[in-house]
Amino acid sequence: MRKHILPIVGCLCGALLTSSCNKFLDPNPTDVLTPDNFYKSSSDAISAVNGVYAQMPYTYLFWWYLTDLPCDVLFANAGFGADGHQFADYNLDKTLHWFNDEWVDFYITIDRANIVIAKVPAIQMDPTRRASVIGEAKFLRALTYFHLVSFFGDVPLVLTEITNAAQAKLPRTPKAQVYAQIIADLQAAAQTLPASWSTNTDIGRATSGAATALLAKVYLYQGDWNHAAQYAGQVISSGHYSLNAVYNDNFSISKELSNPEDIFSIQYGSPETVTGVVGQVQLLFGLPSGFPGGDAYAIEQMMPSYVNSFTATDARGDHGTFMVPPYHIATAGYDTTLTWAVPTGAAPRKPLDETDNQNMHARSWEQQGNFQHFLRYSDVLLMYAEAVNEGGPAVGGMTASKALDMVRQRGDSNASSTVGLSQASFRDTLRAERGKEFGLEGQCWFDLQRWGIMDAVSRAKQAELGVIAAGETSVHGAQGTPYYPIPQSQINLDPALTQNPGW
Repeated sequence: MRKHILPIVGCLCGALLTSSCNKFLDPNPTDVLTPDNFYKSSSDAISAVNGVYAQMPYTYLFWWYLTDLPCDVLFANAGFGADGHQFADYNLDKTLHWFNDEWVDFYITIDRANIVIAKVPAIQMDPTRRASVIGEAKFLRALTYFHLVSFFGDVPLVLTEITNAAQAKLPRTPKAQVYAQIIADLQAAAQTLPASWSTNTDIGRATSGAATALLAKVYLYQGDWNHAAQYAGQVISSGHYSLNAVYNDNFSISKELSNPEDIFSIQYGSPETVTGVVGQVQLLFGLPSGFPGGDAYAIEQMMPSYVNSFTATDARGDHGTFMVPPYHIATAGYDTTLTWAVPTGAAPRKPLDETDNQNMHARSWEQQGNFQHFLRYSDVLLMYAEAVNEGGPAVGGMTASKALDMVRQRGDSNASSTVGLSQASFRDTLRAERGKEFGLEGQCWFDLQRWGIMDAVSRAKQAELGVIAAGETSVHGAQGTPYYPIPQSQINLDPALTQNPGW
């Protein structure tokens, strides 16, 4: 969601619009906001769906803990807390608060979406706009359930508003049924959402392209190559999206409203733009000690093997995903070369925008407007390439090699073509390319999990850490399960929940 349309009204949708509030209110109020008198107008409908978007910056604030730290991209420095080391070492505990925090935030988002889907159809308003509001809520519900089922497997499927604690005590729903609901929501959203939004205040809302791209990803994660290729091919054939010529333009704050590659992302605000909206803080945790312009916690470091996987000509490597000392800055009023003691090697850089005044001169916990991508056009191209290579049908004359090479050669103009590779070699090349293209963007864990190689990657990472970070645990925590543990605190609250195997 773009930072320009994140309203404070989100607090109302999750807190006031429940029946538990009614006992404090007059049965027939005339001047008090209640569930019965709120959903009356077009502005009420839009405010309600804005409240779903408003939850998301908080839900995904520490996304990289669960998605990037456990992978072979990052490890934790000495200054990181014990929780960061547990994720970085993949030596996890089912009582870690991060699992519970994500679980709770996911279901807050779902509850808000459920309210919109239930209440908005009765509002007298422009039918097209009403349908798009419902489509937005269905897209956001689908996205949230997709992340839930990817992290935890079977999860409770809740499709109505929760108004009391008893309603929240539910057993886990088989993931196949959850996937079916995700697909139904996305298919409905793709039919009712516009291809684009016409004003800057609306740019960033879900679109039909976002719903179709997410459908491709949902099918890809299930190994349904035919549907994955079909829906990714639809996005490609639409001509609505294109790759940025310059990779780092994907992370340019000044270009975020006109980014042709951005299909769906969360826009983080700051006190300079929207009161009460949290900033995107991932950047602060990785920047090296002494980096100019504000907060730089220097508690993460890039894995050397990941850094070494990039060629010198790959724009996604040094000055892209990470920074290697000595590091030269010649933007935003700087002309300096930096070195640092912490971390001891390459530091995370993405999503830093070195041309942005706020990033480079007023960087702090809240003052971060960098966005969090969930769907970029490069992802669609790589999903398509993967699906076609695995047996899905080509669409519109786009070959798997052409789709992969568009991304691969945008990143590194010297990269060789993949035409003529065997299926196995193409698969290996594509997987490496996804790691380079989406490093620090919250995709890594999902890829390793769905490919069934998280265990092997974690063991290799532990072996590397034994050499470069003496003192880190050598205990491998994958536990033989592809999923994270169901939060133990939720099981304590809901006896109907069961734990994933291995935890």
